[in-house]
Amino acid sequence: MKHQPREVYIAADPVNAEIAKDMLASHGIAAHVRRQYLWGGMGQLPADVYPGVWVDDDGDYQAARRLIESFERGPVASASPWFCPSCGERLDGQFTTCWSCQTPRPAE
Repeated sequence: MKHQPREVYIAADPVNAEIAKDMLASHGIAAHVRRQYLWGGMGQLPADVYPGVWVDDDGDYQAARRLIESFERGPVASASPWFCPSCGERLDGQFTTCWSCQTPRPAE
């Protein structure tokens, strides 16, 4: 049974709204952005003009909120650099994937 769409995230700008929507889609959660075109009127319109990301199925809301909360925290940076196990490239700690061969960082 399909439920009503529900807002899961209010973005600072249209770019972050699209990034959040795409991140949800990559986890199998259908979402769309509303108010992305009003953002250009910021400061001139007496209304809520921040773009919002809405999940299409209310049943996905809790899973979407957990993903959005992780998105808002940002990546967890490691204190130490690491070496790619596939190609040997040295990478700074904040990277989770090798830029050279796209191998994910191994679990510590």
